[in-house]
Amino acid sequence: MTTGSLRIFLPVAIRGLMTRLGPRLDTAAGAAVAQTVDLNPRIPERINAGEAFDIGLTNPEYVPALIDRGRVDAATHRPFGRVPLAVGRRSGPETQVLRDAPAISELFRKAESIAYTGAGTSGRMFLNAVARLGLPETVASKSRPMGGGEPVASVAAGETELAVAPLTTILSTPGISPAAVFPSGFGTDIDMSVFLAMSPGSGAAAVLDLLTTSVLDEELAAAGIQRFRLE
Repeated sequence: MTTGSLRIFLPVAIRGLMTRLGPRLDTAAGAAVAQTVDLNPRIPERINAGEAFDIGLTNPEYVPALIDRGRVDAATHRPFGRVPLAVGRRSGPETQVLRDAPAISELFRKAESIAYTGAGTSGRMFLNAVARLGLPETVASKSRPMGGGEPVASVAAGETELAVAPLTTILSTPGISPAAVFPSGFGTDIDMSVFLAMSPGSGAAAVLDLLTTSVLDEELAAAGIQRFRLE
């Protein structure tokens, strides 16, 4: 439980959206909501290590273990949104966004360099997708693993040609446009769910309700997020 303000853990992939939603989160909570941004796999590690938080968002597969360890209130676990894995490049003349596996394979074959998040969920899914496309050796020599948020920054600066990242990150990064979006069903969608700590601060439940209300659906869709149901 926090004192005087609430603390929310949120993934790098939705930092841009949550920055815009910040004032509304504060209003819903009736207090300041401090946003702590990290990679999806790091968030459950920090919670398990005992860091104080009131609200959390991360991949839903991490949540059952947090519930079992008494870190998360199981009754508050809800789906938040699904983000496609995408490929970004420097903005320029508008071109068609590729959305099928053969076209994405060709894009990777022709690229001189491909940046991705080495320790993040999107990086793991990228490497799995490359394996399914039959391109691990072709892509290995041109891939550049980086920290959270660094792939898109590298492309925006002209240091690398392509960045593999959640669609949300690409859409919210100035100077970057989507070159491709992995098709639904390819196993590269990034799901995120939201939950509360066992003893959250006053106002946390109101923030949870705001983040999961249908009122935000259109705004989330514009940011690259689709609602989904927990299995």
